[in-house]
Amino acid sequence: MERSYWQDSTLSQSSATGADILGKDCLMSGTKVHDASKQKMEKPLQLVCNNDGKLQLNPEALKVLQSIEDPMVIVAVVGPARTGKSYLMNCLAVDKKGFSVDSTTQAHTKGIWMWCQSLPQRPNEVLLLLDTEGRGDPKKGDIDNDNSIYLLAILLSSIFIYNSKNQIDQQSLQDLHFVTELSKRIQMKSHPDARDSWDFVRFFPEFVWVIRDLTLDLNVDDKEATPNEYLEHILKLKDGEISEQDKKYNEIRRCILEYFPSYRCFAFPIPALSQKLKKLQELEDKDLDEGFVTERQNLIDYIHTHKKVKRVVGGQLVTGRRFVELTKTYIGMMADGVLPCVESSVAKLAELENQAAVDEAFKFFDTEIEKFSKSGCLTMSKLIENYNMISIKAFNIFHKRSMNDNSGKYIQQLEEKMSSTYKSLTDKINKKSQEDYKRDLKNVMSSITENLTSGHYLRPGGFQELKKDLDKATKKYKERTKNEMEAWAVLNHFLEEEKPRLDQVQKMDSRLTAEQKHASALEQELKKVKQEMEKMEQRRKIFEECRNKEIIEQIKKRFEEGKTCSVEELKEAMNHMRSEKEKYENEGRKKDAERAHQSYEYLKKKYEDATTWSFMKFIRRNSEIFSALVKIVGTVAQLIVFIVRR
Repeated sequence: MERSYWQDSTLSQSSATGADILGKDCLMSGTKVHDASKQKMEKPLQLVCNNDGKLQLNPEALKVLQSIEDPMVIVAVVGPARTGKSYLMNCLAVDKKGFSVDSTTQAHTKGIWMWCQSLPQRPNEVLLLLDTEGRGDPKKGDIDNDNSIYLLAILLSSIFIYNSKNQIDQQSLQDLHFVTELSKRIQMKSHPDARDSWDFVRFFPEFVWVIRDLTLDLNVDDKEATPNEYLEHILKLKDGEISEQDKKYNEIRRCILEYFPSYRCFAFPIPALSQKLKKLQELEDKDLDEGFVTERQNLIDYIHTHKKVKRVVGGQLVTGRRFVELTKTYIGMMADGVLPCVESSVAKLAELENQAAVDEAFKFFDTEIEKFSKSGCLTMSKLIENYNMISIKAFNIFHKRSMNDNSGKYIQQLEEKMSSTYKSLTDKINKKSQEDYKRDLKNVMSSITENLTSGHYLRPGGFQELKKDLDKATKKYKERTKNEMEAWAVLNHFLEEEKPRLDQVQKMDSRLTAEQKHASALEQELKKVKQEMEKMEQRRKIFEECRNKEIIEQIKKRFEEGKTCSVEELKEAMNHMRSEKEKYENEGRKKDAERAHQSYEYLKKKYEDATTWSFMKFIRRNSEIFSALVKIVGTVAQLIVFIVRR
């Protein structure tokens, strides 16, 4: 495959914390992306390259990934050089030509190459294939680079494939010795402790061992075995551990058994006669060994249908955009010479995602409010109605993108930004409407105020005439002002100001009885105005209550989703460790069983805490969220009452 140097410096490097990790000199395919919006790439792109001993990211590959909004199944393949990893990945892509394949003894793949593919069986998910350079290339001789590549493959993938040739022997296991160093190369928490590695099983990918060119029958204790049974047998620990060699033998196996949540094996016979192997990529199925074709399809079916979507600790799904941020953070940490920290990386990802969620939600809100402000129907009732509707949609946009906003910091930030815009528009509408309503009222009341000033109504029957004129003017004013609450407030103010003169007319009318003269006739009119104002205020409160309930429902829904993901993640990890503990017990390995039991109990405690964690407890124990929710709902009491009613 033809390759060319690509130079691009358009992407921000803000996520890096040290060396230049967005490489301008990464080798990549000269082919173009077919349609990034559909998560479809015509050809692979180089994602990571090694430039003078430093891992760097290819900006063009990052652009493609950032366009992917769907969750991803991320499959990474590692293994010794020249064992057919690229061919295997082409099979998973259902494309004979993609990742560069070469039949020479020279290692062909450098760094990490990626290929995004759609999954027909799973239309809302994307398959991301990561092809890594071979381990142990004599031309390279850089074991640190090998370890960094393998480490990235584990941190970033949801399915980790180890590709080796012939049967699984001690040498092939020795090539996997890097797994024994994972606890020294990965930091779970920003403040690590001795139990860090117990959490590995929560976020490590599934382990798949692919054996290539198998010439021997798979047997366990002289009985025919499946590939999975064979791998299970190979991973069985040796008794005694008397020698240092025995300790190393078991250490590799323990790490595979206890770090990875599951392990599977696929065994491929030699695909064709040796003279045809140089053109393996071009061979049709009819030219290949039947057993090879069958096992290849088994692997394809497993990868394409298996529900192992990539998630970060806590259960949040990884999209292309999130994958980019995680990769940049991990490589930035490596460049700075610090251990990749899972907790810090997820926290940084959450910070970036939440801020982006606020910006995206507010951009929508601001655009919609701007449309409304230019619509020509600037009244408070319309503003309230539109604000409630638009803000609910904005919060929905925020929740779809946000992750782990446990403090409510970003909810509050969004609410404050929207409230500020709302207040500005409210002030603008109030100022204009007050002027308009006063002008309208002055026009409809002009003859009445003139008659009051001239004393026209101070005569027998004058009050009845005044009342008739007042009713007529009020009706006309209501029609002009469209029954807006602020218009009622202006009318109320006018009546209160004119009340002394209106009462005087009533008292001077000789046709009224003494009782009628002493009862303020305007009280009834003022009462009607106040009742209308109360109705409008009640309507406004109903709108706000509906908005508040909808927003709380969104927050609660996100909480429940996060809880479900966390519980499932812990349950899977806990069940795995229980299974390993039982195996150790059956084998009589007390120390291993005790260590597995401690890990199980540690995960079980987290699982129990997660299952009993309720939205009510979430509100009560996370006092920081009160500031955001109180601002939205009004009072904590209202929030608690609402939750209880649910």
